[in-house]
Amino acid sequence: MRSRPLSPLADELALMPDAPAAPHGVPLQPERVDADYDELVAFHGIERERLVLIHPGSHGAAPAWPVERYAEVADQLAADGWQIAIVGDALEPERTGAVLGAMQTAALFLAGTMSPETLTRLIGDARLVLSDDAATPSPVAAARALGTPQIALDERHGDTSSEAVALDARAALARVGTAHPGDPFTLHTPALHEAT
Repeated sequence: MRSRPLSPLADELALMPDAPAAPHGVPLQPERVDADYDELVAFHGIERERLVLIHPGSHGAAPAWPVERYAEVADQLAADGWQIAIVGDALEPERTGAVLGAMQTAALFLAGTMSPETLTRLIGDARLVLSDDAATPSPVAAARALGTPQIALDERHGDTSSEAVALDARAALARVGTAHPGDPFTLHTPALHEAT
């Protein structure tokens, strides 16, 4: 018998550019953003109290930090029990995918899977955002506007070590009263049921 996902969101999560789903630049309705966001959270098992977003993309000409260092920081935070989600534009799959590929631990790969409005909601609920740049628009700029702790790597020396960034990330997460690491993160796989 065939298995099927519990949610139709699986069909909608194909990689696509991060762009509003509404035609002609009309913003999505708040109810639709809420529904899309709730479905994304449920489908991926996102735990907002321990969510760390990694955005390795850059709005500048060249990314500021190597993907291997992103992976090292993500692995260290995942080992501490933080849920890691890689976000970014579907137009940069080699960079976002390279971070996931270089990691030794599990992470959610959400690059290109949501509208900018839904990403903004996710940033607002995250406990930390780690990204290459703070240019507007960027996840770091959104995090600053929403009060989400963030680390902008373009504001640091280019040779900043992954250990130094992981230490800063741990310190930032320790200051967030609603942030709670759990057991080392294991990837949530949506349940599939087999018809009998």
